[in-house]
Amino acid sequence: MIVNLDIDSVTCVLDAGAIDRKECLMKIGLSSYSFRPLMLDGSMRIEDVFAWIRDNGGEHLELATLSVAPVGEDMQYDLGADQETLDRLKTVTAETGIPISGICIGANFIDADTRRTQIERAKRYVELCDRIDVRFLRHDVVPWSLRATEAAEFEQAFLVIVDACQEIAAHAERLGVIASVEDHGFLMNSSERIKRLIHAVNSPSFKMTLDVGNFMCVDEDPLMATRASIRHASFLHLKDFYVRPTKPGPGWLETLGGQHIRGSVFGFGDLPVTEIIRSVVQSGYDGFVSLEYEGNEPTLFGCETGLANARRLIAEVTG
Repeated sequence: MIVNLDIDSVTCVLDAGAIDRKECLMKIGLSSYSFRPLMLDGSMRIEDVFAWIRDNGGEHLELATLSVAPVGEDMQYDLGADQETLDRLKTVTAETGIPISGICIGANFIDADTRRTQIERAKRYVELCDRIDVRFLRHDVVPWSLRATEAAEFEQAFLVIVDACQEIAAHAERLGVIASVEDHGFLMNSSERIKRLIHAVNSPSFKMTLDVGNFMCVDEDPLMATRASIRHASFLHLKDFYVRPTKPGPGWLETLGGQHIRGSVFGFGDLPVTEIIRSVVQSGYDGFVSLEYEGNEPTLFGCETGLANARRLIAEVTG
């Protein structure tokens, strides 16, 4: 019998008990996406999000452009050309002392009609990051909802995606920015696919935004996937899900394999979050960590409780 072992996972498993007790250097904050329901209904503006993070002990905000783009226009929105919003962001970061740690944008590099426009837009976001002293840009490569169930569909898209990411990464390297792809959605997801893309792009300025929960969209064990890919991470998202084998009712997302998941308060769901955090700490990761809350519980409760749980678990693990 031939056993296929991922050396990253094996290393983490062997060293799982060897937690370095030094001070944790990770900086914990939130993605602006966590506040999307309240921003959509007008209860919060982006200034309120920064103030909330400051008042609740967060250390940074990761800006999803979806939070500030006109509704329905995120894939075309160019923050760098929106001087009013840039001025507001500059003012609120100065007033609150909460920095923007990274920018997240949607992108689609496999549509022949819009491919060049999308690549150039991503490169402008690299330039914007440099201009406002943000060093991390996460860009998608396909629409998150695209479900390609046949291997041939992925292979057909892969080289096109690699080519686009190489061009963006080369631009990022010139400006001292780290571009990354996230395990997001149903096509460019799974630890193996992400690692394969990083290997093919082969740039020190192209890494992974590791979302510990999103692996569930393709039914990959989130603990094993985190262990397999953490060394490639330039940014980390904390997230939790309720997981059910059959659909309990409305509001649940069907995974590629037919399970059903729904966002939860971090620490309330079914993911092994303590062991995931233990593996992250053990790996030596010391960058930005964003809580990305997308549950059905009240937004501010979910953000406050999830942030407290993340801090508590990290403290327990680093002990």
